[in-house]
Amino acid sequence: MHAADAEVRYLSETKRPPADASSKSTAEARQERRTRYELIGLLALYLITLAVSLVKGQDVFIFAYIMTVVVAVGGPRRHGKPWSSIGIKTGFRADLRSVWWLAALDAIVFQILPPTVGIAFLLGYGQDLLAQITGRMPVDVASSAGLAAIGALLVVALVLTLVEELVFRATFQERLSIYVGTPAAILTAAILFGLAHAVGATGSPQVVLLDVAGVVLDGIFFGIIYARTHNLMVTWATHYAADVVGAIALVTVLRTV
Repeated sequence: MHAADAEVRYLSETKRPPADASSKSTAEARQERRTRYELIGLLALYLITLAVSLVKGQDVFIFAYIMTVVVAVGGPRRHGKPWSSIGIKTGFRADLRSVWWLAALDAIVFQILPPTVGIAFLLGYGQDLLAQITGRMPVDVASSAGLAAIGALLVVALVLTLVEELVFRATFQERLSIYVGTPAAILTAAILFGLAHAVGATGSPQVVLLDVAGVVLDGIFFGIIYARTHNLMVTWATHYAADVVGAIALVTVLRTV
C-alpha cells in the first residue's frame, strides 16, 4: 500500500511543471500583456494626435512620435530583450546586399518616376499634385534661396527619417505582426505613415489621396525591407536616400517646368 502511494506521488510530481518553468511562463505572459497594452496605447495616442493634426493642420502627432521612441528605446532595457528587437544590430552591408534591388527600386526609380505622379498627370492633376508635395516643404524649392535651405532640410530629414522608421517599422509594424501577420502589419504601418503626410494638405481630395498613396507605397517598400532584414539602419538608409533623390528630382522638375 505504501509502495502504491509512493508511486502515485512520484507520478504526480513528475507531471507537475518545475517551479522555475512555471514562473518563467508567468513572466512571459505578463510581458506579452505589457507589450500588447503598450502597442494599443501607442496606436491610440498616434491616432488621436493624428486626428487633431488633420483638423488643426498642425503636426500635433509629433508628440506621439516622441512617446513611441521613448517606449521603443526603453523596451530592451525594461524587458531584457536585445537591441535587435527594435532593429538595432550589426550586419548592415550583408542585409543591404540582400535587399539592394528593393532599396534601389524605391529610393531611385520610384522617386525619379513616381507612379502616383504619372497617374496624376494622366488624370489631369499633375501640377496640383506637385504643388501639394512642395507644399509640405517649408521653402520655395524653385528659388535660389530655397535651394540653399534644402540642404538644411536634408540634415533635419536625416533625424526625422530615423524617427519615422523607429516608429512605423520597428515599433508599429514589428509589434502588429505578432497579432495580424507580417503582410497586414506592413500595410497598416504604411497607411499610418502615409496619413501623417496629409496634415496641412490644401489640395482637392483626389490630389491629397494620390499624395498619400505615393507615401503609402514608399511605406510598403520600407516595410518589406524591414521584414526581410529586421535591420533599422538598412530601412533608415533606404528612406533617407529616397528623400534625397525625391528632393533632387522635384527641384529639377520645378526649375525646368
